Amino acid sequence: MSSRTWAIVTGAAGGMGAAFTRALAKRGYPVLAVARSAESLATVANEIRKSGAFVETLAADLASAAGVAAVVEKAHSLGDIELLVNNAGLSTSGHFLEQSPDREIQSIRVNVEALYTLTRRIVPGMVERKHGGILNIASIVAFQAVPYWTTYAATKAFVLAFGEGLSYELRGSGVRVVTVCPGFTRTGLYADSGVPGLAGRFLPFATPEEVVRAALAAYDSGRVVRVVGLANRALAFSSALTPRFILRWLMARMFAPIAAARSQPGSMRR
Repeated sequence: MSSRTWAIVTGAAGGMGAAFTRALAKRGYPVLAVARSAESLATVANEIRKSGAFVETLAADLASAAGVAAVVEKAHSLGDIELLVNNAGLSTSGHFLEQSPDREIQSIRVNVEALYTLTRRIVPGMVERKHGGILNIASIVAFQAVPYWTTYAATKAFVLAFGEGLSYELRGSGVRVVTVCPGFTRTGLYADSGVPGLAGRFLPFATPEEVVRAALAAYDSGRVVRVVGLANRALAFSSALTPRFILRWLMARMFAPIAAARSQPGSMRR
């Protein structure tokens, strides 16, 4: 692999982003690791460099236009970008009207706007070279509305639909677009926002390394969508068969903050 052929990983300071950075460095990619925290990025990069891998870091806040522009500018200065991993994400959870509007707008900017902009600015170079790929990290919650995780689920629904549509448009171009839909994963995203309701208490959590292995295997095999985990695949399949008013009710029961779940009426509305 050419030393000028780079991988870019956003949200690389920990969790899945750090796992992607390690895995891609082992594959021989020079990696540009992007995250908000310069200190955390340095820790990850220094650890990986001990194995002889090449990692550059860029501290950038993808909730800001300036942060996204900095990543684009750096990407264009590196040379050929072989793989873009849009992993960075923000989450809020709980009653919609109790959330910080500023925090929720930040989540939309990171989960949707930054992902769109980086893809839009980097993919043309891949198409010109007729080689490259995008790995977008969505979520199992992309397959249905999730009350009490309303904004987060909606952003991930965008990622899923965007990735599928773009993959079809780019067929035959030499550029792959893979959308990865993990379930709950042991990352800082959930540590910051929490998983509301019974879901956060009882559903299993995967490790970042498990998700990254599945994601890269899906990329290697040319998959368009990869749902990680047998239980999550069953959930995604059942979501397509279940009437949406039932899904809303079920998700509300699973994700409602515990006090709210106890007081919720049992009726389902179309």
